[in-house]
Amino acid sequence: MSDSQFEQEAYGGLEPATASAMSAEPAFGDVEGELAAGGSGGNDVGLVPPGWRRPCSTADCGNPTEHPAEDQWQRLVSAVPVQDQLYRLKPRIDGMSYPTEEDFRTAVAAVRPEHADEHSLARLRAGWTEEVGGKLGDWSERIRSNLTDLAEGWSGTDFDAFVTMANGTRELVDGILEDVDATVSQLESTEENIYTLQGGDSGEIPYPAPQFWIEGEWHSWVAMHIRPAWWHGDCIKYTCQDAESAVELAGVDPDLATEIIDYIDDRVDHWIRHYENPANIEADGLDPKGITLEEAKDMAVADAMDNFGGVIDQNQSDYESRHQGIDEEIDQRSADNDAEQQGMRTTASDKPYPDGADESKMDLESPSMEQPSGTASPETTQDPSVDPPEGRAPDDDSGGGGADPEDEGPGGLASGGPGGGGGGIGGAAPGGSLGSPGGGSPSPGGAGTGAAVGAGAAAGGAAAAGAGRGATTGMMGGAGGAGRPMGGENTERDPDVDLNEDRNMWGFVSEDDDPYA
Repeated sequence: MSDSQFEQEAYGGLEPATASAMSAEPAFGDVEGELAAGGSGGNDVGLVPPGWRRPCSTADCGNPTEHPAEDQWQRLVSAVPVQDQLYRLKPRIDGMSYPTEEDFRTAVAAVRPEHADEHSLARLRAGWTEEVGGKLGDWSERIRSNLTDLAEGWSGTDFDAFVTMANGTRELVDGILEDVDATVSQLESTEENIYTLQGGDSGEIPYPAPQFWIEGEWHSWVAMHIRPAWWHGDCIKYTCQDAESAVELAGVDPDLATEIIDYIDDRVDHWIRHYENPANIEADGLDPKGITLEEAKDMAVADAMDNFGGVIDQNQSDYESRHQGIDEEIDQRSADNDAEQQGMRTTASDKPYPDGADESKMDLESPSMEQPSGTASPETTQDPSVDPPEGRAPDDDSGGGGADPEDEGPGGLASGGPGGGGGGIGGAAPGGSLGSPGGGSPSPGGAGTGAAVGAGAAAGGAAAAGAGRGATTGMMGGAGGAGRPMGGENTERDPDVDLNEDRNMWGFVSEDDDPYA
C-alpha cells in the first residue's frame, strides 16, 4: 500500500456508544406521549424507550432535560491514553458542586470499554514495541551473521541466489521496523496529548456543572430546581428552608441566603409593629384597621429587593459565567481530543517481497476487528455535593480504570470520536493482521507495511431526586422528588486471564500462530 493511500486513511475514532434512538412507532403505543403526561406508557413498571429521559414534572421548568455538555464530556473521557486512570481522574468544578464519588467513577467507567486498561494507547504502544519490534529487532543481524557462517562451507550460484533472497528479507524486516518505530512515535505523541487533555498528572478534568432554575422569584421561591448532568425525571428540588444548601451547590456563600431570610423575617416584624401605631397608619393614609400579614410580607420583600437585588443579580451572572466557562472548556478539550484521534495514521510504504517469495504460503487475508465501546450510559442517581470525591479505589476494586504505563497489561486503544479503523503490518485494511506481510489484496510482488490502531466510546443518562424543607415566614412552599436505582456496574476481570480479546482484535497475533515468527 502506498504512502498516499495511508495519508487518506486518517484514524477517525469511534462513534460513542449511545443509547439507541427511540423508534418512531413504539411497540407499546405512544409511550412518549403517555410518559410526558405522567403515565407509565401502558406498563406497570413504567416502560421507557431507550435513550428517552423523563423530564421534570414541572411543565415550565427551565432546565433542559439533557445537559448541553454531556456528549462532549463523554467523547473526551472515553479515550483511554494510559492505564490506572479510573481513580486518578477527579472532577474540576470551578466553584460549582461535585458529583458524588460513585456517580463520577460510574460515569468514567461507563463511557469506556470493559477492562479499559487493556485498550489504552500506552498498552497498544507497548504491544507494538515489545511484541512486534522486540521479536523482529534482531532478525536482520541474525540473517547477516548466519550468512557469514554459511559462506565458510557453501559457495556457488545457488549460494549467491540464497544470499540475494536473504538480503531482500533483511531489507524488508528493516523497513517494517522503521514503520513500527514511526507508528509507535505517533501513538506516544497522541497518548501524551490526550493524557494532558484529561488533566495530565493532576487528573483534574472539567465536569458538567448542574443546571439551576428558580420556580418563583428569588426572594420567595416555590422551589429551586437542580438538575445534574445525566439526570432523569424530576429535578432535585429545594424549598427556601434548604436555601443555604441550595445556593451553596451553585457556588454561592450560604450565609447570603441566611442573611436574606433573616432580613425578610425582620422586615415583616418591623412593618407589623410599625403599623400597630395608629399615628403611622394615619400618616400613611392606610385603613384604620392596619395592615395584614400578607401586606407586611409584600413590604418586606420590596425592601429585600432594594437591599439585595444587585447582589443576587451579580451572583446569578457569576454562576452563568462559570457554567458557560466549564461547558466551553469541555467543548474545546473534546474537539482537541477528536483532532488527536483523527490525526492518527499508521506509517507504511510499499516494499517488495524478496525474489522467490511464495504468496501461497502467506496469510494475506485481513482479520476481522471489533471496535471497543462504552459499557453503559452514564447515570447520575445521587444529589450533587460540595465535597469532592476522594479518588480512592475500594478495597475490592481490581483497578478497572487501568494501571500506570509502567505496569501495562494486554489491550489496545479506546476512544470517543466518529468513524474508526486502522491498518496493520502488511498494509492491511482496517483491522489488518500483524502476522500477515500483506493486507487486503496486495499487488503481486509487493508488500505494504504499517501499524494498527483501534478505538471505543459511550453515552448518557438515568434517575433520582432530592427533597426540600418547609416554608420560612410562611412565604415559600416545599417540593420533593423520587428516584430509581442506578443501572450497570463494572465487571471484574478474571485475574487468571492474561489476554482478554478476540483473535487479531488489535492487529497483532500470538507468536505461536504467526507463520512468520
